[in-house]
Amino acid sequence: MPMYQARRVADPIAQPPAAVSAESAALPARALAHTPRHAVPTFADRAFTKGGVALAVLTAAATAGAVVVGSSGDPAAAVGTALAVPPAAEAAVAAAPAVTSAVAGEKLAAPALGKAKRAAKALVALSPMYTTAQVNVRKSASEKSALLGSLELGVRVSATSDIAGKYRMVEYSDGFGWVLSSNLSDAAPIEAAGTTWATCSRGSSIEGKLRKDTIHIYRSVCALFPAVNSYGGWRAGGLPFHKNGRAVDIMLTPGAESALGHRIANYLIAHAKVFNINHIIFEQHIWTPQTPHWRKMADRGGTTANHYDHVHVAINA
Repeated sequence: MPMYQARRVADPIAQPPAAVSAESAALPARALAHTPRHAVPTFADRAFTKGGVALAVLTAAATAGAVVVGSSGDPAAAVGTALAVPPAAEAAVAAAPAVTSAVAGEKLAAPALGKAKRAAKALVALSPMYTTAQVNVRKSASEKSALLGSLELGVRVSATSDIAGKYRMVEYSDGFGWVLSSNLSDAAPIEAAGTTWATCSRGSSIEGKLRKDTIHIYRSVCALFPAVNSYGGWRAGGLPFHKNGRAVDIMLTPGAESALGHRIANYLIAHAKVFNINHIIFEQHIWTPQTPHWRKMADRGGTTANHYDHVHVAINA
């Protein structure tokens, strides 16, 4: 059996104090960048606008009477005590480029303002931004400063124009705090987007013989990624995943649409529990919930066999 080598491992997250119980959000496996395939604005382009974010799949679900679920079932809380990112991880993230995906996710509420905060707010220039990872909020612009709390991936914050080194001041709770500037973006990352049961605009012919969770994946990816070439579902023969209706192939142009494939893979990873995912394969690498980082696979001898022209996603039985 070939040994898989890790492609990239997420930054370590420090263990929380005994009184705290929260799950750490998974960091994206790779930094992604995507150039839209079409000059004409896509479904996601029209639905998501800077400063006034609305989830495309929520809009589609509202008109179709569908059920929409987030990665945890609820929007991430904008204020609260969560798992802290250790200073060593903060320093590593600061050196990485910020995610600047143009596709937005769910609109998440900013912290409530107290009387003193409202009085001070009039004197501060604020800009809506989104967290691109789980981030620490500190009392001052230093990794040694007191930890006020943390914000989850995809949370909408009001950022000030005050920048000190690698930190930027944002509204937090009833005052202000400092977060790493590299963890803020003008648009919500695609991993923060929700899922949908709304019927795909391409039709439902592919859904024949697919399981419920596989259909959920197909419809959600269809709504968020209109540039996908085509989809593959049930087929006879081969491994049990496709012939049992437990897998979907999301077809792409090899090389030219590599970045799009990684964005889709990261979206699937962010919703692995909701989709009941067993594994994801793309570009000769595999990801599983049990070992949540990319590992190299053995060469199977061809573009399709090595999954360079599609993202393969399979669910548990």
